[in-house]
Amino acid sequence: MSPNPIRRSLQGVIVAALAAVVVPVAAAAEGDEAPAQPAPVVVAQAGPTALPTGTSAVAPHAFRPAERGVREAAAESNEALRRYVWRTRMIYNYYYNDFASQE
Repeated sequence: MSPNPIRRSLQGVIVAALAAVVVPVAAAAEGDEAPAQPAPVVVAQAGPTALPTGTSAVAPHAFRPAERGVREAAAESNEALRRYVWRTRMIYNYYYNDFASQE
């Protein structure tokens, strides 16, 4: 035990106050250098692509994003669709007849 606990806590307060004054001053001194030119802005999104006329293909963004997998499986084959619907039955609750092609 310390013989004088008040002196120990007073020293801690002084150290904390000194740190509170010194740290912002040091940070301000380092932040004076600004880059001469800002970095260029790069846009990575492309606009929607145009479909050729006379095709029966549906644009991929015409459906909800959650239906992308089932639509891809349906476009592949009815067997792929059946496997996809069975594999994701507890997640999406899709029905085979809603997406199967009528052959």
